[in-house]
Amino acid sequence: MDIRIRVSGYTAFAFVGDKIVGTLLFDIPDDEAGLRNLDIVYLETDISYRRKGVATALLEYIMEYFRNQVWISFWTGKQAEIDKSYVLFEKLGFKQLAYQEDYYDDGIGTRLFARRMDKEENNVL
Repeated sequence: MDIRIRVSGYTAFAFVGDKIVGTLLFDIPDDEAGLRNLDIVYLETDISYRRKGVATALLEYIMEYFRNQVWISFWTGKQAEIDKSYVLFEKLGFKQLAYQEDYYDDGIGTRLFARRMDKEENNVL
């Protein structure tokens, strides 16, 4: 499957043919942290294209696109806890830095993942 990525503003779109099959929304802080940090706000894949490399392609593209940023981080939502998609983030070198249990749902929470990029080799430090 040929997955193409296009960035427009603060959003990356994954296409298969002419169809948008994935979306990644990111934010760059307005303060001095924006010179070195990138926050992933939202990552979603069309249900019929899940487990076909769309989310991986989006994350890898953004990591390359912003390879000079020092930190890339994001909080997962409840769905990541349910479907265990956080395994993908670990596979791509993100480290879990925090876990927040949900007040209303026992056993379901959100996780903070971050990856520190080495400007020279793009390695996790």
